[in-house]
Amino acid sequence: MASTSQPPNAATTLLARMTDLSLDIVQRCAAADALSHLGQRLAAPRRMVLVPAGTLHHKAARDAVIEPLAVEAFRLAQHLVTVADFHDFIDGGGYDDPALWSPPGWRWRLDEHVEQPRFWGEDQWASYLIDNRPVVGVSYFEAEAYACFRGARLPSEQHWERACRGDDARDYPWGQHWNEHACGHRGYGLRATFPIGVFPNGVSPFGLFDMVGNVWQWTVDERGPEAAYGSPRVVRGGAWNNLPWSIGCAGRNAYPPTARFSNLGFRLASTT
Repeated sequence: MASTSQPPNAATTLLARMTDLSLDIVQRCAAADALSHLGQRLAAPRRMVLVPAGTLHHKAARDAVIEPLAVEAFRLAQHLVTVADFHDFIDGGGYDDPALWSPPGWRWRLDEHVEQPRFWGEDQWASYLIDNRPVVGVSYFEAEAYACFRGARLPSEQHWERACRGDDARDYPWGQHWNEHACGHRGYGLRATFPIGVFPNGVSPFGLFDMVGNVWQWTVDERGPEAAYGSPRVVRGGAWNNLPWSIGCAGRNAYPPTARFSNLGFRLASTT
């Protein structure tokens, strides 16, 4: 009897290729980008993962003294916010709705005449603007407004680090030792952002992708003196243009809330 099974369609084949670790990262990224061109999103905008209450074994740096901290249960987005996700915010009038913005954020948007992320529509940044890649060129204020648009918020440092480390004091989401094939970093495949989902061997203990590498991630925590539009906000994890020493669960930096860089993105959080 002849087989009745159907050959896989293009999307199914591409999904398999983007997570096939026998392929190199350039091939996996090409498969993910091809899915974008087919109009297929790799994740729902609010796909949240429950991080149960537990202990955060916080380390300010590798080999630092561990400080155990109790953390309540919360939810964190499985994936970074993508270019496609942020299109929803723009198309939904997010830049025109002051109810979504904090007062300093709205003042900044009006003062600077901001109507879309930095780099948007610029040909030289086309590789960053593919639908399934993380959105970049987005300030803290824009990220905050987008989170409100989705009925969510940005994570705190403690929540971000708890989700990254899990129940132990690991230095990387995937374990204790550096793995150059588990996240996007300088000198690895691309000199740009990486599509979400192409590092299945780099997920955190709770199944979260791209917790380190790819893009720095905004948190709500402040650091440093207040400037024109507010205090710098802490970012976590490291990015595509960072060397391995600055990438990991302890990876930490801070930028003004108006910063809009090509290595700076975010993910959503919510309470349970």
